[in-house]
Amino acid sequence: MLYIISTPIGNLRDITLRAIDILTYIDILLCEDTRKSGLLLKELGIKNKPELVSFYDEVEAQKIPEIIKWLESGKKVGLVSDAGTPLLSDPGWLLLKRCQEKGIPYTAVPGASAVINGLVLSGLPMGRFSYLGFLPKKNGDRRKILEQYKNIEGSKVVYESPLRVEKLIEEIRDIYGEKTEIRIIREMTKKFEEVKKDWDGDTRGEVVVVFI
Repeated sequence: MLYIISTPIGNLRDITLRAIDILTYIDILLCEDTRKSGLLLKELGIKNKPELVSFYDEVEAQKIPEIIKWLESGKKVGLVSDAGTPLLSDPGWLLLKRCQEKGIPYTAVPGASAVINGLVLSGLPMGRFSYLGFLPKKNGDRRKILEQYKNIEGSKVVYESPLRVEKLIEEIRDIYGEKTEIRIIREMTKKFEEVKKDWDGDTRGEVVVVFI
């Protein structure tokens, strides 16, 4: 069986009891970064050490056949990303699709998600929202996506590098207008968590931008 396991986005105590239980008895753990996942298991005190296997975007397709063999042989396989809920801007969708095709059982272990947490902290309407993920680095491609969502109702959520947030804010205001409400959320669940309306140039930490 395949277990899609959500992990903390910053604060270790956000791990769920169910996630800990499953990490305790799986045979293999697919990891976006085996070093980070190994450290997580150590910090959680997981005594049963599953085999850690690298599983990131560039190798996902080529590793799927071997993973399917493990699953068909009865192995219990877990999937984690570096933080948060797998498949959201992280590898795993192709594997899940193959499991559906093969009739291999799978389940998702819910938990932390930067999308939902960012929306909650933003204080902006979240009855309807659009998740844009990581936008393209090229200016033209990024603007094209922002323009496509201009007339879609609800808040928009973007993951962005702190090095490009200033440029993103400029483009949002240019496309959506100066009255657009923007929230910049940094270091969610961590000691220096903060929500800002304007960018101050601080390039530390992970950033989620919510606007409407």
